[in-house]
Amino acid sequence: AVAGFSHLCDKLQDKINELGQDSLLRDIELPLARVLADMEQIGFAVDAEAIAAYGDKLEIEVNTLRDEIYDLVGYEFNLNSPKQLGEALFEKLGLPSGKKTKNGYSTSAEVLEGLRDKHPAVSKLLEYRTLAKLKSTYCDGLLKAVGIDGRIRSTLNQTETRTGRISSTEPNLQNIPVRTEEGKRLREYFIAPEGRVLCDADYSQIELRVL
Repeated sequence: AVAGFSHLCDKLQDKINELGQDSLLRDIELPLARVLADMEQIGFAVDAEAIAAYGDKLEIEVNTLRDEIYDLVGYEFNLNSPKQLGEALFEKLGLPSGKKTKNGYSTSAEVLEGLRDKHPAVSKLLEYRTLAKLKSTYCDGLLKAVGIDGRIRSTLNQTETRTGRISSTEPNLQNIPVRTEEGKRLREYFIAPEGRVLCDADYSQIELRVL
């Protein structure tokens, strides 16, 4: 097995040399791999108690919105069921809908945004979805990933994306919402040790602008 891997390594090195990518490998990719490995081992410190408290607050708000939607529609149903939601919006309330398919009515975010001004239940439903996702995906999801030392360790993928950017999985720490005030709250719970600063930076997609 070792001999086989050695043969493969030789082949890959020949290909790298042929493409003129040896400097890319030695000077950029391998040093970056060591940095990412250190980041994965160290992890990100979080205030787990604050995340849990925020999750409890969101749960209260989600339940309140759910009850308000029930009152506006006139009966209780599963808000997370596209079929039941479609029946409530387009049959019970009589809101305009797209063509009905064999799977029922579309209740996508795009469809609901177009109906926001048609009935007060729709805007509450959009808010319900936003807060429910914050609670389940982020508060509950992040808490499950916190280690005994109070840190979250994500897998940082160096060669996963087509664009070449780094990606984060299990959990994904790159998609925590930032456009809403509720989402921004979550970012406050990522903390740095005393005397240190946690810096989060992103870059503008200059390649697309040039193109």
